[in-house]
Amino acid sequence: MKALIIRGKRDAIIDTVAIPGVKPNEVLIEVKACGICKTDIEIFRGTVDLAKYPVIPGHEFSGTVVDTGHSVTSVSKGDRVTVDPNIPCGKCYYCRTARKHFCENWNAIGVTLNGAYAQYVKVPEHVVYNIPNNMPFDAACLTEPVACVLHGLYRISPSSGSYIAIFGAGPIGLMFLQLLKEVASRIIVFEINPYRSKVAEKLGADYVINPLKTNVEDEVSKLTNRRGVDIAIDATGNVKAIETAIKILAPTGKLLLFGVAHKDAVINVRPFEVYRKELTIMGSFTNPYTMNEAIDLLMKGVVNYKELITHRVQLEDALNILAKGLPKKGIKVIITKFA
Repeated sequence: MKALIIRGKRDAIIDTVAIPGVKPNEVLIEVKACGICKTDIEIFRGTVDLAKYPVIPGHEFSGTVVDTGHSVTSVSKGDRVTVDPNIPCGKCYYCRTARKHFCENWNAIGVTLNGAYAQYVKVPEHVVYNIPNNMPFDAACLTEPVACVLHGLYRISPSSGSYIAIFGAGPIGLMFLQLLKEVASRIIVFEINPYRSKVAEKLGADYVINPLKTNVEDEVSKLTNRRGVDIAIDATGNVKAIETAIKILAPTGKLLLFGVAHKDAVINVRPFEVYRKELTIMGSFTNPYTMNEAIDLLMKGVVNYKELITHRVQLEDALNILAKGLPKKGIKVIITKFA
C-alpha cells in the first residue's frame, strides 16, 4: 500500500509498504478520509515529544472495515467506521479512575503508532466506532476533533446567556463557535486571517475582531458594558492571545486553554487578578468519552462540516502541506485520495 512516512524531524517520504496484518483483537480499515491536523505538522517539525519515528501520521479519519481479528465482535467487514486514536491500557491508575486520557501507558494512532496517511490502517477493536450508513466519510473524519471540543465544553460548563470570546477561527475555534451558539448571549471571535474571519461571521459569530487592528481590552469593554466576558477560549496556543484572554475575563470568568502552546512557553499572569476576580484557568486534553456524541452532532448538522472542509487533496499533496503549512485561504484540509 502507499503511505506517507515521517522518518524524523523534517524528513518525510511517500513509499510503498506492506498492508498491516491484524492480531486477534485488531481491525483493518481502508481509509476513505483523513484530516490534516496541526499536530501532524508539528510531528513533522519534530516538536511533539511523544511521537515515535518513523511513523505514519494521521489520527482524524474514517473508512471501511476490510478485515478483523478472530476475537473481534463489535464490527464486521464492510462496516463504515471512525476511530478514537487514543489507546489507553485500561489497567493503570488513571484508566481505573475514569481518567483514561492520562493513561500511564498511552499510545496514539498517528503519533506513537502508524496512522491513516495511508491506504490502510490497523487499530484495536475497542477504539472503533460505527457510523451511520448515510454519514459521509468526510464528515466522519471530523469526529475526533469535534469530540475533543466537546470535552473542552464539559470542562468550562457554559451557562445560558454567557458572553464568550474565542481566540482563533481555525477548525477548532469554528467548532466551538457552532456548538456554543445556542448557549451564548454573545460570541466574540478574534482572528487575524481575513478568510477565516468571514467564515466565522457566516457561522454566527456576533462580532469578529482582528486583534492586530484594535485594542482588544477596550473593544471587549465596550461590547460587554465594561464587565468582560464570562468565558474565554484560546484555540491558538499563542502566548499573547492567552495573556489577553485573561485580561478580558469578567469576575468569576473562566479561561480554557485548548490550543497547544509550545511546551516551553511561559505566560505572564498577575496572581492578584486571579484572586480578586475569582478567575478559573483550565486546560483540555483529548477527547475522553465523547466520540458517540460527536458523531450525533455531525449527523444532525450542529457542526456543519461542509463549511469547515475547504480542501480535499491526495496523499502526495500532504507532503507539501507538512513542509509549508496549511493554506491561508482555507479551514480544514482532508486527504481523500490515497492510491
